[in-house]
Amino acid sequence: MNKELLLEELSRWADDTVSVIFKESTESTNADARELIGNGMTGTALIVADSQTGGRGRQGKTFLSPEGGLYMTLAYRSEVPLQSVIPMTSAAAVGVCRAISDVAGAECGIKWVNDIYYDGRKLAGILVESINDYVEMTSDYLIIGIGINMTTAPDVENIGGVTAAALCDEGYDVEVETLCAKIVGELLAFRNSGYYFPAYIDEYRRRSVVLGREITFTRNGETCVGTAEAIGDNGELIVRSGDALLTLASGEISVRVNPEA
Repeated sequence: MNKELLLEELSRWADDTVSVIFKESTESTNADARELIGNGMTGTALIVADSQTGGRGRQGKTFLSPEGGLYMTLAYRSEVPLQSVIPMTSAAAVGVCRAISDVAGAECGIKWVNDIYYDGRKLAGILVESINDYVEMTSDYLIIGIGINMTTAPDVENIGGVTAAALCDEGYDVEVETLCAKIVGELLAFRNSGYYFPAYIDEYRRRSVVLGREITFTRNGETCVGTAEAIGDNGELIVRSGDALLTLASGEISVRVNPEA
């Protein structure tokens, strides 16, 4: 990561002042953000690392983070109603896809709720965490972590049957600093819109790789099979399972797309 180039690109793509912390290696950029917040962080902070030793996905899953990837976390004080930030993960997925398209020219899909796919393989993951005040029902801080395979596709064939892709391996010439800055710009644009998700939902649906597909999902400890029929206006997944029509909300389930016959 070229620090000077990243700062230059941030001044181009991000309207807000962003404090940047660079790390060669860290356990988790999201954990680093939590530490900053615990120490009284103000403003907006971006943590970037060349590698992570303990990268995490949703529900405590491991996110492999070898050198050759983009590992970044954007954190800021939000102080907004908790309900308004619920679609943040879905909007972030659209923002990452837009940034990759603009910077690299690659068109990506979204596997509900937080995985970015290229040509049927996982390219990136997103982990959004909110530090909440449940008395006032507000989100006080948002922590948005993103990991993208750039030059190295981790060997993840043993994790849920998923294989990985990397942008440069697919022939895309990408400056990681530009991509990082463009993603920050997309995330801040959503925040500055007041978390107006209707501007994102149609693109989220278009980019879905699960709609119309048979999926296996785990909900409340039970594993089920169904067909992903629709995505609701707040990003929830609507699934037909037997005679039941279920609405799956972010955070409560995991989804695996079954191979097409």
